[in-house]
Amino acid sequence: GEHEMDVIENVFRRRMDHKGEPFGAVVHEKIHKSRDPATVERLKKDLAEKQGCNIYGSLASQKIAGNFHFSLHAHDFQVLASIFPTRHHANMSHVIRHLSFGKDYPGLLNPLDKESHIFKEKTGAAEYYIKVVPTIYHKLDRSVIHTNQYSVTDFFRTQLDGYPALYFVYDINPIMVHVTEWKVSFLHYFTQLSAIIGGICVVAGQVHRLMRFLFVGDKGGVKIPMQSPGPQG
Repeated sequence: GEHEMDVIENVFRRRMDHKGEPFGAVVHEKIHKSRDPATVERLKKDLAEKQGCNIYGSLASQKIAGNFHFSLHAHDFQVLASIFPTRHHANMSHVIRHLSFGKDYPGLLNPLDKESHIFKEKTGAAEYYIKVVPTIYHKLDRSVIHTNQYSVTDFFRTQLDGYPALYFVYDINPIMVHVTEWKVSFLHYFTQLSAIIGGICVVAGQVHRLMRFLFVGDKGGVKIPMQSPGPQG
């Protein structure tokens, strides 16, 4: 069966200018579909000014495979046809500033952070296939953070009909990872430092012996006798 959730209360959006800077009021309520000519003209003007949309927030879902996406499929086709002359004018270029599946912890890397895809000619569906790995992070104070890591592969699919969309398809890995925070004790640090110093001394000694062998003539401790010319009797 399908698992759908109304997440409008936790998702916010603002208008964004051509430089990528958000402006205007923050909107988090549903915007009802409208065929009002004034609304259509305003949207045409926004598109002509290369405005975009800044979307942020959080989603809560069960621990099952699913997806979330951004598309125009829910809107009236006649309204879309009056705004976009052709489907190629609907551009799904996007920049992902941050995407995580749970709380962050020190050293966590989210592969989709600062990911950008700019479509100048082609139009279609950008798809991200995400593998979510449940993770428990154990801190030094013995507290734990229940979160997730993830890996991702992306795919762009050219659409022959319909409008472009942006899909995030995720699946839950059955394996759980435990990450433990720890620090090196002073005794362990001192032991490592002593080993490094000892290694440096050994190498320096070998280099010194090699230099004596090449330039002084010290053949393993055997001295070469040297005779000076004297008067002949």
